[in-house]
Amino acid sequence: MSKKVSTGVKRRDFLAGAATLAAATPLAVSSASSSRKSDITARNTKHDYDVIVVGGGFAGATAARELGLQGYKILILEARSRLGGRCYTSKFAGQDIEYGGAWVHWLQPHVWAEMQRYGLGVVEDPFTGLEMTKIMKNDGTVKNIDPDKFLTNIRDAFEKFNHDVWEMFPRPYQPLHNPKVKELDKLSVRDRIKTLDITEDQRVQLNSFMTLYGGDTTDKFGLAGMLKIYACGAWNYDAFADAETHYRIETGTMGLITKMIEDSGAKLRLATPIYRIEQETDDIKVVTEDDEIISAAAVVITVPLNTYKNLEFAPALTKEKQAFVNEGQLSKGAKIYIHLKQNIGRVFAFCDENHPFNWVQTHDYGDELGTILSITVARSSIMDLNDDDAVENAIQSLFPGVEVLGSAAWDWNSDPYAMGAWPAYRVGQLSRIPDMQTPQGRLFFGGAFTANGWHEFIDGAVESGLRTGKEVKEFLG
Repeated sequence: MSKKVSTGVKRRDFLAGAATLAAATPLAVSSASSSRKSDITARNTKHDYDVIVVGGGFAGATAARELGLQGYKILILEARSRLGGRCYTSKFAGQDIEYGGAWVHWLQPHVWAEMQRYGLGVVEDPFTGLEMTKIMKNDGTVKNIDPDKFLTNIRDAFEKFNHDVWEMFPRPYQPLHNPKVKELDKLSVRDRIKTLDITEDQRVQLNSFMTLYGGDTTDKFGLAGMLKIYACGAWNYDAFADAETHYRIETGTMGLITKMIEDSGAKLRLATPIYRIEQETDDIKVVTEDDEIISAAAVVITVPLNTYKNLEFAPALTKEKQAFVNEGQLSKGAKIYIHLKQNIGRVFAFCDENHPFNWVQTHDYGDELGTILSITVARSSIMDLNDDDAVENAIQSLFPGVEVLGSAAWDWNSDPYAMGAWPAYRVGQLSRIPDMQTPQGRLFFGGAFTANGWHEFIDGAVESGLRTGKEVKEFLG
């Protein structure tokens, strides 16, 4: 069995390895600049740029596009040798795959509007026509469940879990509109599950699902954040389920993000990590790891929350923001694709929190292809994704007798420019999100973690980019 997988490495060394993997997804945007407005002069000539955007994911691309279209001179600094951040398109076994940020939907209004703007369609991963469904309990017991019963179980359990969602989040994009949310935010997902009248099979399915969304055990995962995402899905299980895993961008996530960068007219510098942001009364500077100092009138930072620990801020962040940095986001996830020799059809499995493969579904299958499984790992620390034998044993515990031809994984927790996977709130964090959204002098804060709506999805990143773009425009005038 062969695989290509990244493990934890030093930040500087990571760039070389990432460049090799990223080669599978050519950039449509020059690493030096995008062409439309790159020669524009900063409005205040004492600065190198009007705005520096730190991070080349969807939040950074959106903010840069919004400001670039207003005529500001923009520089995007991206630590990686590729765009996309935690959205990562690649190839495996001849298939297009997404290591992160795959799915979009018209119920996610910000990203859908961007797709309409640039004329992009979708491809489908329908959660229908399942031929085999399974659950694995924490003790390793595997149970086959009839697909219809499997889907009925999770719908019923999910609706019971979210029984008060309409009351708590009548305005999902104003998550603190109901003052009761602050009390709800003191509870964990596990606290809620314990109160539900559901079967043991349903408990396994529901806890597995929530372990995945939290990227950790459910006693740490905040209940309020999960209910808020469900409210964004029209307070309805079928609509929410359709929004979360059904449609992918036809060009892959890179197809959209490169169009946004091109539209921004920003200068783009890849493989340029920074380590310090310092601001004074009339300017703000970023310092790269090569000790280059670049000045601007404003800086938008969109990097993942956990990576703030690698940055210096002068003056220091407010105590409220520093508290978030110290806590960090919750999710410790990874993504792995496994190629099986056998065609096992369209399958789906939930595995409870003690098993690494929490969400297992068929990516593609055929008599000649065999089966490619798309697997989301909530806690990458449970298993070494570089260990071929461990990977094979884990998948054979679900599907005995299968032959593994290869696998490919990306461990977001070991990635030094992510240090965690999809944004997930700990207990008590949702009610304090305004602390992270608030600008600090000339420094503005984006990233999906700061979104009001779909904070675990691409839509949340785009939402935050729209907000920070508006804030900077109002600040600069």
